Amino acid sequence: MPSWMVFAAYGGSVFLALLLLYLFRRKTWYWHILALVAAFVIGLTPPPESIRGSRTDVVIGSIFFFLFFWGVCAPLFGRRRTQINVS
Repeated sequence: MPSWMVFAAYGGSVFLALLLLYLFRRKTWYWHILALVAAFVIGLTPPPESIRGSRTDVVIGSIFFFLFFWGVCAPLFGRRRTQINVS
């Protein structure tokens, strides 16, 4: 698999995580901790022998990067403040 495809897949998953954080802001803290735990579980679990290959590595890596950056970058994005109009 060409290296530009790997960088595009990983970069796209990081971009998507940051875009979703920008659009919807951070959620409750435990969702981001759960995303980090899931990322490390996915990243440290070896794939089954029957589906090993470069495509599987890119898919698993993209999911890892998405969950990892969504969990780690959450403190950088604050909650949206709702304004209450009292008139």
